[in-house]
Amino acid sequence: MKKTYHGSCHCGAVHFEADIDLTDGIRKCNCSFCWKLGYRKSFAAYEAVRVTDGRDRMREYQATPSNWPEGDINHYMCPNCGANFLSRGYLDFMGGNFWAVNVACLDDVTEEELDAAPIVYEDGKRDRQMEAPAVTSYL
Repeated sequence: MKKTYHGSCHCGAVHFEADIDLTDGIRKCNCSFCWKLGYRKSFAAYEAVRVTDGRDRMREYQATPSNWPEGDINHYMCPNCGANFLSRGYLDFMGGNFWAVNVACLDDVTEEELDAAPIVYEDGKRDRQMEAPAVTSYL
């Protein structure tokens, strides 16, 4: 069931809201970005995320080199506190553009909602996002 959550970076310079369904799972990925930053994400349709304050303060990052075509994966962070709160992606099977919302940046999600959400593992290290890696205990 979709619910509108409100989120922000750590210092509060950027605020957003996202319509997401945590029963679809919290995704834990072993790609270099998610692994190095501890990113735990929930997917949202492109139109389901709205930056409500601080859009002009957001900074964009795309890995170089990247296995993704330019413009397919962009990460957004706050230059003040360094929080990475959103990533935008493009995949045909997801209907085109989508958002990955860092659930750690949701301000009004409850511990019970996070606990009830299933964990979905992604083998992003090998570009198999719809498959779990052979070993998941470290994620």
